Amino acid sequence: MRHLESKPSTYSSRFKIISLIAVIAVAFLMRMLSYASLTADGGITFTGFDEFYHMRRILYTASSFPHFLNFDTYLNYPYGFEIGWPPFFDLLGAMLAIILGGGQPDTHTVEFAGALLPVLLGVLTVIPVYVVAASVFDKKIGLLGAFIFAVIPAHVYTSRFGAVDHHVAEVLLSTAAYAFFILAIKLAGERKLSLSSLKNISSDKKLINPLLLAAASGLFFSLLIFTWVGAPALIGFVVLYALVQATLDLKAGKESDYLFMCSTAALFATLLFTIPLSAGAARQGLEMSAMYLSWFQVVFVLILLTGIFLLWGFSAYISKKGMDWKYYPGVLILVFGSGLLFLRIFSVEYYAFIIEGLRFFSGKGEYIGTVVEAVPLFLTSQGKLTFAPTLGSFGLSFLAALAGFFLFGLELKGEKSKPEGVFFLVWTLFYAYLTFSQRRFSYLFAVNISILTAYILWILLESLDFGKEVNKLAKSGKVTEKDLESAFQTGKRSVSKTNSKSKTRHAAEPKITDAGPDYFKLASGVALIGLIFVPSVWLGATFAKDAVSIDPEWQDSLEWLEASTPATSYYLEPSETPEYGVLSWWDYGNWIVYVGKRPAVSNNFQTGIEDSARFFITDSEKEAKTIIEKLNVKYVITDTLMAEGKFSAITTIAGKNIGDYYEVKTAKENAGLKTVATPKHALLQTQVYKLHKLDGTSLGNYRLIHESTINSTENKNSKENTVKVFEYVKGATISGTASPNQSVMATLELSSNTGRKFTYQKGDVADENGIFEITVPYSTENTGKGVHATSVYSLTTGKNSTIAGIQVTESDILNGNRIESNFPFTEAENV
Repeated sequence: MRHLESKPSTYSSRFKIISLIAVIAVAFLMRMLSYASLTADGGITFTGFDEFYHMRRILYTASSFPHFLNFDTYLNYPYGFEIGWPPFFDLLGAMLAIILGGGQPDTHTVEFAGALLPVLLGVLTVIPVYVVAASVFDKKIGLLGAFIFAVIPAHVYTSRFGAVDHHVAEVLLSTAAYAFFILAIKLAGERKLSLSSLKNISSDKKLINPLLLAAASGLFFSLLIFTWVGAPALIGFVVLYALVQATLDLKAGKESDYLFMCSTAALFATLLFTIPLSAGAARQGLEMSAMYLSWFQVVFVLILLTGIFLLWGFSAYISKKGMDWKYYPGVLILVFGSGLLFLRIFSVEYYAFIIEGLRFFSGKGEYIGTVVEAVPLFLTSQGKLTFAPTLGSFGLSFLAALAGFFLFGLELKGEKSKPEGVFFLVWTLFYAYLTFSQRRFSYLFAVNISILTAYILWILLESLDFGKEVNKLAKSGKVTEKDLESAFQTGKRSVSKTNSKSKTRHAAEPKITDAGPDYFKLASGVALIGLIFVPSVWLGATFAKDAVSIDPEWQDSLEWLEASTPATSYYLEPSETPEYGVLSWWDYGNWIVYVGKRPAVSNNFQTGIEDSARFFITDSEKEAKTIIEKLNVKYVITDTLMAEGKFSAITTIAGKNIGDYYEVKTAKENAGLKTVATPKHALLQTQVYKLHKLDGTSLGNYRLIHESTINSTENKNSKENTVKVFEYVKGATISGTASPNQSVMATLELSSNTGRKFTYQKGDVADENGIFEITVPYSTENTGKGVHATSVYSLTTGKNSTIAGIQVTESDILNGNRIESNFPFTEAENV
């Protein structure tokens, strides 16, 4: 009999293992769907923006392992920039590259390793998701939750092939840390771990297991610190949970030693593991910075430990004195407020760290409003209500999870409340707050959404007896002679035990007399499963098909920049300042550095953005020249989006109002209201408009040297993005005399590298002595395949006076030479 009972257990375990392997396989396949599109040209293209800088660090680290890049002269040119990203993710990428490359990986191997790393980390995250769901609910919901997580768009998007960003590591490490902590408090509660029980730890070794699990949680917390500067907020959540759980325990008359012992073990382990990591990677001295790996993280964990001891001590005091439980949260909130006031008075720096951290996670900040991914989940960048990001990130799982959250909250009322359940609910509220404040945190919230969706889906399927109906469907029409014989033998055994023929017949017959499957219930169950999985899989496949985020126009222009402009030094060892920099908007800085291999004034760390914004918004050629020369810029790159869609962000950072450049009106149309933006004269005077829309005509020191070829070769419409590269030159000065106060115009016909014809015109007004000076950027002798002149310069003044055939050499342009051209003077013209 014991042997017969062991079979279902073995079968069940084997089925769960096979199911978990199947979930992992699905997760891997979903995240590899982008492989084909990202490797279509034989190389590897990366998604996003930050991914390109992660690849720069991984390349550097793979060749200098275990040293990583923490200061880069190719950023914030010409000053350089200290990288705030902790290095763990990039170290993992470099390690994977070294393993795949047999110790000496080439560039392609390193790029493949970098592109594959998020897939591997994303697939590994399935395991802690399963552990959390199984611990809070049961193993069936654990498997279903892991399956939903395997396909949920928010996480697939973050962990797909080519998405080389540390966000996927944040999810893995934080979920693993929380999973171990949940296991710890659950086991500690079951074994009634307390200070007094530690006396028996020598005889009962099982008492130490919860503390070991909590210590494992601390290990993952420390790795999270080594991965993301926002880690302290996720670690600080443990103290927030302890406050909530201790309050509930006091209300229920329970002891909370188990809670505080596990919390202390987790934070103490975090401290022990963080100290050597910070010591090895922290900046010089004892600087306290929340934006870099420093001793701030160590002190922060110490403060959290102090907070836990404060919670513990006050909880014991309330319990001992028999005071009302309401005093506990009330007094502690008062203490927290007093602590902030104390910091405000005696440590402005730490107070600023806390306030800035709260502002950041609330979606506030100096420049954060210009970042699309930092916009609240339910709002557009214009502040209008939208549900598109929610559906795009979670599909219909968000609505299911919402129902699951409220249902689970009702189940946890009163004595049914369990620490692991409370932890999960508070965790969900915490991540919901982060995600609702900034949609970028959807990748974190995907864990909770998946588990809650699995919970409500499983309840609905059980209410339909879906599992039983599936078994009936599988068995229907398949009752064989062997089944009848087995049923008869079962009946005989029942006769010998009950000595009742009627009872024997009743016991032996159910297996072959069960009614057929209920097809309505089956169809309803399949429909529910389809509503959850089909949108997620479809969205995931859509992400894969459109995985390449770098515009082909930018790819074309930056590859040209690398191949056709003078190479800059120190690219692989960026400790010295390179020869020149490239100016564009910060969105494109990482692309310029990685694809173009040139230093960028501003990049995705939002370095140099004030100078960039002032340059593109100014209407003064003199001011623009001052900025360019101060920053030692040789090339300026613009695109259509900078002159249109991104222009609002440029005006914001430049301290201007978009209303000064566009007249925005709402007009009624058949389809509804439509917002129409009409350019004002001020827009036409900005540097970005003159460069991109007017090809730099009317500017004397900028010449178009390349425009992206993708649009022209594919005959796309004018709304498509176009990228233009301009070179800053001294320019040749055409000077001479004309009639006083007379306008003089220099004209040159040009052809771009795409064959597009355009005209350069630059004018001046002769002074009272008739002297004029016109600085021009184009030579007349360059007739190559790039942008080149198709004529010589001509000067025009008055109605009919023209000087034709003015030759300007490349040397004249680069050295700022002067070329004399005098108009014949007539008294009539002067009149």
